[in-house]
Amino acid sequence: MNADAAVVLDKLRVAIRGREILSIESLRVAPDEVLGVLGPNGAGKSTLLRVLGGFQKPYQGSARVLGSEVNCLSHPQMACFRRQVGYVPQLPAVGGELPLTIREVVAIGRTGARGLFRGLRREDWHLVDCWIDRLGLADVAGAAYTETSGGQQRRAILARVMVQEPRLLLLDEPTAHLDLGAREQIVQIVDQLHRESRLPVILVCHEVEVLPPACARVVILNDGAIQAMGPAEQVLTADGIRAMYGPGFRVLHNAGRHAVLPLAEGWT
Repeated sequence: MNADAAVVLDKLRVAIRGREILSIESLRVAPDEVLGVLGPNGAGKSTLLRVLGGFQKPYQGSARVLGSEVNCLSHPQMACFRRQVGYVPQLPAVGGELPLTIREVVAIGRTGARGLFRGLRREDWHLVDCWIDRLGLADVAGAAYTETSGGQQRRAILARVMVQEPRLLLLDEPTAHLDLGAREQIVQIVDQLHRESRLPVILVCHEVEVLPPACARVVILNDGAIQAMGPAEQVLTADGIRAMYGPGFRVLHNAGRHAVLPLAEGWT
């Protein structure tokens, strides 16, 4: 990993209300890499993404993202930086009290890229519609966001981020609470986006099943520290899963996808 790595963390320490949440000695993410970040609840996964997105300041160490030392950015520089980072939080807020359509939700991302108080131009709306179509939302573009399915809402949030034309994508459990079909749609979309654009992606998840085939390397966080890091099939072993979730599981690998099954009598 060279100097133009998308992310470089060095001796990073983050505390919230006096309690240390993250303690990462070293982490580098290549400019064309999909990195999976796994770990139990409270491991520090979401906090890591908040640091990388400029929403949480470390009290010690360095977080260099897209060539910028995040902790040293001025307010104008931070605004510019955040336009380059596509951050999808765990529970994205859109404003359920507002009767926004899917198209309007997606357009919010373009408004952020253009700057506040600047109207969207024809080419901006064209980009919005292109991403709506690309993520399979054309049939519901005029529907109220709050009246669409969970899978459609997640795709709309992803489209909202992509119209920013980000240089880095941060995904915090993008498939949480989705059914199997909707979950698989998101996995395939993320995989395809990366293969077409080579956009660096950091994907936080609980379930190894949602790691796309393009994810060749994973990090396991536990108690805020990196417990294991390396190629997916070398890290996602029975021992690795046991360290995260306890005993009683087996791990399967097939064509870049992974699955964890409970050990049960009669299973082979």
